[in-house]
Amino acid sequence: MIDSHCHPNSKELELNAAEIIERAYSAGVESFMIVGCDLDDSFKALSMANNFKNYNAYAAVGIHPHEAKIYADNLDFYLDKLEAMTLDNRVLAWGEIGLDYYYDISPRETQQKIFIAQLERAVKLNLPVILHIRDAMDDALAILNDYYKNLKLLFHCYAGGLKYLERVLAMGGLCALGGAVTWKKSDELREVAKIINLDKLLLETDCPYMTPAPFRGKINEPCYIKYVYELIANIKNLEFSELEDRIKNNYKKFFEIK
Repeated sequence: MIDSHCHPNSKELELNAAEIIERAYSAGVESFMIVGCDLDDSFKALSMANNFKNYNAYAAVGIHPHEAKIYADNLDFYLDKLEAMTLDNRVLAWGEIGLDYYYDISPRETQQKIFIAQLERAVKLNLPVILHIRDAMDDALAILNDYYKNLKLLFHCYAGGLKYLERVLAMGGLCALGGAVTWKKSDELREVAKIINLDKLLLETDCPYMTPAPFRGKINEPCYIKYVYELIANIKNLEFSELEDRIKNNYKKFFEIK
């Protein structure tokens, strides 16, 4: 199995990160993409990717839309710091970046400014981007329309439903599904899982968040991704091992893992 998006660098998990990664690896998780949300968090992601490279851990660095207002002043300085991290070969993507209008923790104009600046850095560095888009698909797709031809796009925790799926796929985007697809209320997300071509799909935990059933309400961790795999295999009428192989191939191709 692959966990294409996790946060063992989060405050909830970082003190026990080694134990959590070992537990997941022993449970069959073969590789981990550790994702940053701000400058410090990205540095932790990179440090963990190096510390856990024997577990096939990699990192993504970036500024989450929640944190945009913190970095709006002197933005180029912070982006230079992030860019310097990409010199390490454990960094395979820029992210997670995007827009979040559900919480609006940062002003929308500021989110858009930070999003665009990071897309431009990703183009410059020829790095794929991991996208966090929540209740902001119209604005996000309008911005991405100027960049998608020069970028590989991964819609982390895809939340565009059936309404936006065709437009996302037309941009060449991949959709990552996680614990939410197992929740009782997530009928539309399961329909997305049913109709999306396998070559456009990745699976993730987003731990410590988005814990799948039957553990919802508890802190998520990468070993729980098997419940996502089991559900998707059932929806797609695939053997578990075949789904593992297909997702691994997508992961390696998207992030250019040799």
